[in-house]
Amino acid sequence: MPAMLLFLRCLSPVLQPSAYIINSFLVSLVLGGLVPSVQAAPALADPAKNPVLTQTSRSAKTASPHIGSAMAVLATLQDAGVLPPEGTPEANHIIRFVIQFQSVFTKSDDPAVQEFARQALAHRYGDQAADIVGNLRTTGWTADILERLSDEEARQSSESLHTLAQGFAPFNLSVEEFHRFMQLVRDARQAFRTRGLEFQHIFSSRRKEMPGAESS
Repeated sequence: MPAMLLFLRCLSPVLQPSAYIINSFLVSLVLGGLVPSVQAAPALADPAKNPVLTQTSRSAKTASPHIGSAMAVLATLQDAGVLPPEGTPEANHIIRFVIQFQSVFTKSDDPAVQEFARQALAHRYGDQAADIVGNLRTTGWTADILERLSDEEARQSSESLHTLAQGFAPFNLSVEEFHRFMQLVRDARQAFRTRGLEFQHIFSSRRKEMPGAESS
């Protein structure tokens, strides 16, 4: 059993994200240099004594909370049933842009990106929107941010959205990929509503299972 998956299962008895999402996410982190490569741990290993699990846990916490928040997004989308089949190029693509768009909104100083985020939050939070955008750099993705961004993306015209292209380009992302991401969030919200659930509640539950939950 992969070390990251075993580590997550030890955190909570609640159903965890699929092995594919955990493995693919960990590969993305390793390739990006965010955590060192780890080997599989024995299935019956004691997480308190196993050095591989300890290393994985510490590595994840080092890059937290952004790792945990992106993992929570993927787990929430999976719970909603809106992700494509596991192992497909599109599934890998989604994992990549969930990670990369978080980097855009937590690291980019592009004026159009910052203004888009501020406008998205201003509809609910008014003058406090700028402070919340600033806090995003610390927390990473939150359910509220994702919901507000997805609403704003749906409100704006394609011409307005293309002003974001310059801010996305340094992260090898496109406006079309942003639309795809935001549509997944909207689809997940709708899927949960039809089951009498709320996106925010599911995300919050998932976030507590992931690395860095105590600092988000």
